[in-house]
Amino acid sequence: MKQKQRAVADILADSQEPSIDGIIVIDKKGIVLAFDSAAQELFGYAGEEMIGQPIETLMSNLQAKIHPSYLKKANKKPNDEARQLHAKRTIIGKHKFGHSIPLAITVSADNSTESMRFTGVIQDLRKHEVQLTKLFQDFQATTESLNQRIEFDSLLNSHGNQLLSCSADDFHSTMENALQAIAQFLSLDHSYILQFSDDLSEASLWAEWRRSISIMKPFPNRFRIPNSQIFEQALTSEDAIVLEQGENKESEILFQLAMQLSPNGFISTRINPILNGDRALVGCIGFSVLDPSHQTSETQLSLLGLATQLLMNAWGRHQLIMSAREADKKIQAKNKLLANKAIFSQTLLRASNTLFLSNRRSLQKNMEEILLQAALISGHQYALMYFENDNPQQLKGFVQQHLNHDQITLKNHPNLIQLISQNLEENIIFQLDDINKMELTVELLSELQLDKIQGFTAVKLSRADKKMGFIIFYNSLPVLNSNDENLRFLQLTGHNLAAAIQHHSIQFDLELSEQNLLSANRMLAQQALHDALTGLPNRRAFDHGLLQEFDRAQRHSSNLTLLMCDIDYFKYYNDHFGHPQGDVCLQQVAQLLQRTFNRAGEICARYGGEEFAIILPSINQQEAEIQAQRLLSKLLKCKIEHAPDAPLDFISLSIGIAQLTPIQPYVDTTALINAADKALYLAKNNGRNRLAWATKAE
Repeated sequence: MKQKQRAVADILADSQEPSIDGIIVIDKKGIVLAFDSAAQELFGYAGEEMIGQPIETLMSNLQAKIHPSYLKKANKKPNDEARQLHAKRTIIGKHKFGHSIPLAITVSADNSTESMRFTGVIQDLRKHEVQLTKLFQDFQATTESLNQRIEFDSLLNSHGNQLLSCSADDFHSTMENALQAIAQFLSLDHSYILQFSDDLSEASLWAEWRRSISIMKPFPNRFRIPNSQIFEQALTSEDAIVLEQGENKESEILFQLAMQLSPNGFISTRINPILNGDRALVGCIGFSVLDPSHQTSETQLSLLGLATQLLMNAWGRHQLIMSAREADKKIQAKNKLLANKAIFSQTLLRASNTLFLSNRRSLQKNMEEILLQAALISGHQYALMYFENDNPQQLKGFVQQHLNHDQITLKNHPNLIQLISQNLEENIIFQLDDINKMELTVELLSELQLDKIQGFTAVKLSRADKKMGFIIFYNSLPVLNSNDENLRFLQLTGHNLAAAIQHHSIQFDLELSEQNLLSANRMLAQQALHDALTGLPNRRAFDHGLLQEFDRAQRHSSNLTLLMCDIDYFKYYNDHFGHPQGDVCLQQVAQLLQRTFNRAGEICARYGGEEFAIILPSINQQEAEIQAQRLLSKLLKCKIEHAPDAPLDFISLSIGIAQLTPIQPYVDTTALINAADKALYLAKNNGRNRLAWATKAE
């Protein structure tokens, strides 16, 4: 508005016409005191008709309503003798016969008399109608352009926020929505994103919007790019290719190429390159006009440039996210491999211990379970075992007595036995991932179909270079996990089974008595390391586990978190319910700890009395606090009723947390325990049923 006022003032200043078309004087109440002849001619009133009348008589209805507020403000101004007010205001006056008069008015205040007076100098803007019309048209066009820009900025902000906040999986649909919104706002007919092959000979459609789905042809999912070198040169040498039909004679080849890229042709098109981090062309974003009535203006082209930059930035961010996701997948695959190694090692150790600790009654069942477990862990579904007929008599008798069972022996498979035996003569493992990929006899196919075997891995059983038989791990679908770790795991499983069978077949009776002793020792060892009441590791096991994890964290510069937990007001509980029920409460809390912290490496122990300790390796401070809060919440959800005299309605915990990190070291486990213990008492002093962190390493 101020700009418009200045423009009107400039027009009036440059005019050769008389600058004054009337003078009106009013008092502080807005009553006309003087009305000169020029004003009389301009408004059609005689002097005596207006003297004593309110000035609003000469104004339009709208300005008559707001004029009292202007007058009120003017009366509050400082009491200078004379000053100018509202310089060069434009208003709409009203003639005696009702028609409107565009006016420019300059108002001055005069306080030199007893009462304030206001003098208005009037100029008739109709004398400058041409200039003013153009001014208002330009102003209206500028206002419309600004409004369009504001509206478009709002649209870009909305879709930009969606593109930035959406997940990688939702990015494609979000980008298509943005393409549609931008194209519709700018009256475009076709918008798309193409991805190029490395040699730029082919393009594939990534996203597209068409104004008329029924009339306009879609891009094929994949198509060839003719003259790709010309296209690459054009796109990599400019920020964008802008082509208008009939206006690109010097770029006729490029125009024809762009026409071939668009399945519907175009009247005008704008193609923007998509470059990767190495500035290599990997795709393009295009916007086309097919309807002559949808020609874009210069303003719309500038808006399209802003939109394209937004889409390019979002695309680049998405590519970074996808690259990070791929890197994360590789890390996850590596972590999975490491986890599989740990699982394989633990499984082999447990299997070895189980087999060597088995007695006559449990050996067969244990072998069946180990075979099934090995099959499932290695990506198979079932397992069968076969023993050669030329095994020593002692071993054959043992096998017949203990292992002759339908679930772990091959029956009615002579051709399969022959195939596997031949391939295991020189090899330890023989694998067939899909029976359809190998030429097999009709008889062998029938045998395989009998048990729905589509793929298998056979592992030789041998001891002291003597072949005993083999194990076949198989699937009913032709899908096998055949990485090196899996095959090695199956090989070691076979080795363990062969060793156990050989051992039991020769010294079974002696092993039985020794096994009883081992079982007793194992139970004693377990009892020595576990709390009899809660079943949790005891203080001794805790000290041993904490020392191991402490050393491991220091070696690998990783974190180690210790939670010291104490049941709040447990003495009230014991005094009210009695010690037997107190023991039940301790068992309930211990079971909750076991359910809450059961990941590999996590240790929950009974530290003493109503106090428990939890060891959490390799987590950061935020994760540790989340885990502790989760424990507090889960215990409250159990709603174990507290003693009536206790300040709390239900059993709760106070938790002290200390964390060993590369930048927060502790000299030894005792220092870590002391820090967690001090934090525990801080939690109790702060009201209990809460956690507190150790302030610093000591």
